[in-house]
Amino acid sequence: MNKKLLLITMMIVTATIVVLLIILNFNKKFNELMISQEQWNEIINSKSSNSALKLHEIEFNGYKLMIDNNNDTIYYSIINDSQNKFNPKISYVSSDKDAKVAILEDTITDDKINGEYLFKILIYNDSQYHIYSLKCTNLPILNIKIKGNMEDKQKNIPMELYIFNNLEHTPNRITISDGKIKIGSDYYEFSLNMISVGKNKRENRISILNMDPNSEYVLTKITTDTNRKGIDSSNNKQPPKKQIVELFINNEYQCVYSLEHTKKDLDENEK
Repeated sequence: MNKKLLLITMMIVTATIVVLLIILNFNKKFNELMISQEQWNEIINSKSSNSALKLHEIEFNGYKLMIDNNNDTIYYSIINDSQNKFNPKISYVSSDKDAKVAILEDTITDDKINGEYLFKILIYNDSQYHIYSLKCTNLPILNIKIKGNMEDKQKNIPMELYIFNNLEHTPNRITISDGKIKIGSDYYEFSLNMISVGKNKRENRISILNMDPNSEYVLTKITTDTNRKGIDSSNNKQPPKKQIVELFINNEYQCVYSLEHTKKDLDENEK
């Protein structure tokens, strides 16, 4: 083997090792990032708290999680038949490329998911730290990104729906060029009206979370724990009439909502 070929081989091997180290470092499992309460206390007692130290993105099992930076909470919608659902592989992007992530020693269980338990995640570097809460949920996630003025109810505004359907294992983005959000006066209920310029509503029906395609949907806040259960249509040939979702508006968590067709459209479908 000549020197040039040897040098190229060494460079390839070195690059491969670097890539593997990066992958191993940023794709650790949930339990591999756990630290004890004592270790947790040592970190936060030796550093200063800084809310500017952020997680820009975090993925569990390859799916990007929702981060509400207003309340420093991360939301994990669990794929129930995943082998790694209680011990997902984790990767992340932070505001400091050298920052590390740790999880206060704990285990994900069905009881904790149903009880809306909050886990603790720590991001830290040599001198600073920041703490996030982690909420695990069995519900799909719906994030409505408003690109216009949400308070102007008379005008159509562009919207983007981000949907993570944990029953189908797929994230989905739906971009709506012009749509309306009607907000109830008590902020407990509002409707989405999907409209495209120059087209009839019937031609612009979309399917959300396996429901029949429709042009109008209504979201109603759920206030009782007994109703906080998702609709599993995986073994049902008929599309679900409604879906229970964790709702976000512009990446800010709202509450658990029921997503359904508007009564007007339901009446039209039954004709």
